[in-house]
Amino acid sequence: MERKVLEPSKSTSEYSSEKFELELHKWNEVLDSITDSEKLISAILLDFSELANFYISISNKEYQNDFSENSQERYLLHYALAKPFKDLMLLHRDVLLQLQIASHKHKENVVSNEPLITHYQASKDVLLKSLREFRLSIEQEHRTISRFQKSGKNISKKIKHHQNPWEVYKEQFQNILEQIQLIDTTGLIFLKVLEIFCSIKTFTKSTYDRSLEEAIISEETIEKIGVSLEEIKENEEIPGIISEIGLAINKIESSGRKLEGFTDLVEENLKSLATLNFPIATNQGLLLIKKIDLNRSVKKWLDYELLPKLIELWDNQNNLSSYYKHSLINLKSSLKLLKNNKSLTPLNSQIETLKGISKTISLSIKKQHQIISEIEYKLEHQLLATKIYGSEEFLDVSFQSSINQYTSGSSSLLTDLFHKFKTTYEKLTSSYQKTNSSHPDNLMEKAINCINFRMVKEENAQYDTLFLNKNFIGDLFLVPRIEEENKLETSFNDWKQGFNKSVLISGNNLSGKSTFMEDFAKKHFGKDSILLETDSTITIEGRKFKTTKNLKEALQEVNKNIYTTKPVLIIDDLEYWRSDDSSFLDNVRALVNFVLSESDRIFVMVSLSKDMQKHLDQRIPFSHAFTTQLDLNKTNSKEIFKAVLIRHGASHKKLVHKNHTELSPKQMENNVQELSNRLKYNIGEVLQAWAYSTKVADNNLVVFEETAYKFEDFFTSEELIILKYVYLYKYVNEVLLKSFLGKGYNLKFDSGIKRLINTKVLLRNSSGNLILNRVITSDILEILKYRGTLK
Repeated sequence: MERKVLEPSKSTSEYSSEKFELELHKWNEVLDSITDSEKLISAILLDFSELANFYISISNKEYQNDFSENSQERYLLHYALAKPFKDLMLLHRDVLLQLQIASHKHKENVVSNEPLITHYQASKDVLLKSLREFRLSIEQEHRTISRFQKSGKNISKKIKHHQNPWEVYKEQFQNILEQIQLIDTTGLIFLKVLEIFCSIKTFTKSTYDRSLEEAIISEETIEKIGVSLEEIKENEEIPGIISEIGLAINKIESSGRKLEGFTDLVEENLKSLATLNFPIATNQGLLLIKKIDLNRSVKKWLDYELLPKLIELWDNQNNLSSYYKHSLINLKSSLKLLKNNKSLTPLNSQIETLKGISKTISLSIKKQHQIISEIEYKLEHQLLATKIYGSEEFLDVSFQSSINQYTSGSSSLLTDLFHKFKTTYEKLTSSYQKTNSSHPDNLMEKAINCINFRMVKEENAQYDTLFLNKNFIGDLFLVPRIEEENKLETSFNDWKQGFNKSVLISGNNLSGKSTFMEDFAKKHFGKDSILLETDSTITIEGRKFKTTKNLKEALQEVNKNIYTTKPVLIIDDLEYWRSDDSSFLDNVRALVNFVLSESDRIFVMVSLSKDMQKHLDQRIPFSHAFTTQLDLNKTNSKEIFKAVLIRHGASHKKLVHKNHTELSPKQMENNVQELSNRLKYNIGEVLQAWAYSTKVADNNLVVFEETAYKFEDFFTSEELIILKYVYLYKYVNEVLLKSFLGKGYNLKFDSGIKRLINTKVLLRNSSGNLILNRVITSDILEILKYRGTLK
């Protein structure tokens, strides 16, 4: 039978478990009376936090008392109720977070009123149920105390030999309260973020509405002039129509696209966005925090997703305005000649011309509606601040949208867009297509010209994507590498028979290591594939764990979580496993130990560059740890040609010479063979070289252009050291370089880094690290070896 809740009395101490029960009852009444989601959020932040603080206060007071003073209070507060109350606090924290997420999604129109109300009611019900269970726990503990008292014993005997856990619980309680406060604080910040997103959407809508309105006015004006011409009965009426056309022309000349205003407003809004830590979910008692650079993420999304569509719309309207204006000027000139003509018969041809103009404008408006529909879809389904609560990357940008990321400089598209728009519609990012007609006198200029030529061309993006992105093209585009696959198949069959088997796959950049491993794992292991990556969440047999850059810890987690399956473990680009806390060599040693001990039940596949393999073999017996070694540096020439042929075929375009005469299949094969010879049969390098050696022309033609541009060696000795480090370890930054070189680091390295960035030899990725520009990777390797920097 449930104990009656104590009523306040003089005998009830202000700091006692009885007083806590009274406060708990009050919280139950408050919770039961709440009628909506926002009130529930406020109540948890104020009333429940106050209850939790009260529990901490009375427990602290009891902790300071002598052990013998009131063992019953100590037992209840420090031992019996601390754990269930902590669970109650965690539940309130989790409910608060979910209520806040639901509220944010409702404000962003992602969820409607009905599911919000349902979610609120379910949240309230689960809290009431948890309170009932907690109060039952209190009842149970009082019965336990009562039994001890009836038997003549003191409850202190039950805890006498136990260390008091209160200090541990106190710290946990305070952490949970801090997390509740963090949820509230970030929630208020998030409301401002929602306002910014809303203002961007509102201004975008007004922008495309103005563009469409101008187009519709053009259509209406042409129709009105057409009706006026049809109704003319005398030549004296023509000057009036000429005057009407003149007014329409003047309106065109005074209008503009307002692009500068758009970019200024967006920049102004984005200034207040910063890098923030957002609580996004909970998992097994832990509050999961996502760190997001909102300014960078939103700018990137606008640069690659929204602005190209807006510029396409503005481009359409610009062309329409130009066509409309010249049509009106021509009509005005014709009417000036006709006004002195005695016959009105020539007006018929002008009326027919107007009908043609009207049809063209109508098609342009239809195109604008199509573009606007795409923009509206992006605004409604993609530009959502609440995507921060998802597991996927915040405001993710597709490969096809970001095809020009390899060509982007340090400045943002958003800030210099107005200048680019006024000068040319063909450069939306800092991609390069134009080649200099001048003859540079120094090696650096020649190198820059070479990089410019090879950079992704904007108009070539769709064709180039077929050659540059393995994820876009799909399994049908994979070309079998028969010899390597047979060798791997043999190793796999031996492993299935119980032998320890592990595979080391080496090859230079773009040699196809990742694709090769992923394809094999997909064919032979399906879902039993573990792709072990740094700083990610890995799921094994339904259990999840997070990785850092400590490979030893990650492999221990893998070992610990495999029970019923015999999976494949893939570690692609081993070079990324390094940090200040876990050196690359320590991680490699951990991998070697794992391979030697666990490769009977886990099929291990590891990839790295050929030069890094040599580098490691000079320090430890690295390669010998693997039973099978595959070198993917070179691919059979027939397989390379097939890969190019499949991708070109998928474009449905005709391959032609500069004079637009079609290349025969043999000529195409010869061109591929020449590229293969020059690039030492590296399949990825050949596909990339094919992309920058071709140019999409009109009428679905692809022009193959043999380039005379050669990448020249202009590097200083300090720059060669920087390039060697980047080539071997995949990336570098200023801090890592200083750590690597120690006292040897000097100002020459600072200026060297700047020069390599300015010439686009090095590009800075989203993490702020410097990576090699992929269009010159093979050239850099050749220079490093020729100069003796890399053996």
